[in-house]
Amino acid sequence: MSNIDLLLMSIRNLWRRKLRTILTILGVTIGCASIVVMLSLGLGMKANTQRQLEEMGALDVINIMPYPIYNNETGAAKDPAPLNDKALNTIKQLEHVVSVMPMLRVDDAQIFSKKYQTYAEIVGVDPNVLSDFDIKPVWGKLLTENDTNAAVFGGGIKRSWYNPKSTNRGIISNNESPVNLEKDKIEIGIGYDFSEDDRPSFKKTFKIIPIGELDEQDFEYGYNIFINMEFAEKINREAKRMKDQNKAEGGYSFGRGSSTSKYSQILVKVDDIKNVKVVNESLEKLNFNAQSKMKYVEPMIKSVENQQIILGGIGAVSLLVAAIGIANTMVMSIYERIKEIGIMKVIGASVQDIKKIFLTEAALIGLFGGGVGIGFSYIISAIINSYASKPSYGSDMGMMGGMMGGMPGETAKISIIPLWLVLAALAFSSIIGLVSGFYPATKATRLSPLEAIRTQ
Repeated sequence: MSNIDLLLMSIRNLWRRKLRTILTILGVTIGCASIVVMLSLGLGMKANTQRQLEEMGALDVINIMPYPIYNNETGAAKDPAPLNDKALNTIKQLEHVVSVMPMLRVDDAQIFSKKYQTYAEIVGVDPNVLSDFDIKPVWGKLLTENDTNAAVFGGGIKRSWYNPKSTNRGIISNNESPVNLEKDKIEIGIGYDFSEDDRPSFKKTFKIIPIGELDEQDFEYGYNIFINMEFAEKINREAKRMKDQNKAEGGYSFGRGSSTSKYSQILVKVDDIKNVKVVNESLEKLNFNAQSKMKYVEPMIKSVENQQIILGGIGAVSLLVAAIGIANTMVMSIYERIKEIGIMKVIGASVQDIKKIFLTEAALIGLFGGGVGIGFSYIISAIINSYASKPSYGSDMGMMGGMMGGMPGETAKISIIPLWLVLAALAFSSIIGLVSGFYPATKATRLSPLEAIRTQ
């Protein structure tokens, strides 16, 4: 008997028992749809978690700050190792460290242009390693050693210019920046002074030339202005001189970070995310106040993986029930077709042909049920995503969308069905059908032809 004859015979046999076949297929449909939708929710959570992690910035970078190190158990604090050139050399020698970038904040300084100022943090960096930390401009270029008074602006600064003399001190730039980085004169001012005209006034100013701007979606450095380390040190020396003079005259002065540290911060690039924890522990043993985002990432990833297992398990139970339904249908089919099986054996049908007929019927039930189940899965997924995208944050689904990465004004996809899941569901449902039909098929081949023919 050819494979085509086997297939056609199996389809005819299923069609003769339409109601039972449809009900069995419906069970597989529900089981397949359940597991696909559950897994799609898990994939949606994983995708949104991944997006949140990307917004957190580079995960293979460790941040070292000159702040006191607190013991979580006792609450006691101790001074960290100073961030200086000796610390840089020590960190560079650590295994898995590929790049180290010192950073120096410019204190008590303000960026201004025309009558506008901006909320930004001016940071001195080493231009030789700036590109190692995935800092890329959307226009222009990064700093080089020869750019003495050049600057690279964060992408968010364009929306933060404000007029300090205005009665409305809020941010005035929502869509269009009032300052053109490529055309307008931009300066750094220290020692704020009061003036009667509309322009901000400072005791000393430094002209800077914007040579690049970062992506507006770069949330980590969006409000930083990068300048060369030597330029930052020069501005800080002048600012310190003014603060010392002000203090001598009875004014108030303050500083940030450890007084023994040369740098405000050190970034450490690790060769692989898997090694971040090891490097972070090594830095802590050297008495550095080292912090990495992986400390927060690992619990998030573990939570998502646990949720995926739970959701997949719930769907698998439905599919297991459907598999029992297929086995039940095939066993009942044997009892109804005992005489038919006996006749097939008498006229020369081989044991393998009979087994193939029952296995094919079981596989077709699984395949048809899986196909219809996938169709329902897409419909359910579309409904879930449509409902979750509505700005109804008081509802459970709105809250779920928020927890899974949806922000106000964004459309959060909390159910994702990739092509591989569709193919896997079809294959799995067919395999479930074959496995469920194996016992009934084996049982059919063991029937005695003479006893089967005598069966009424």
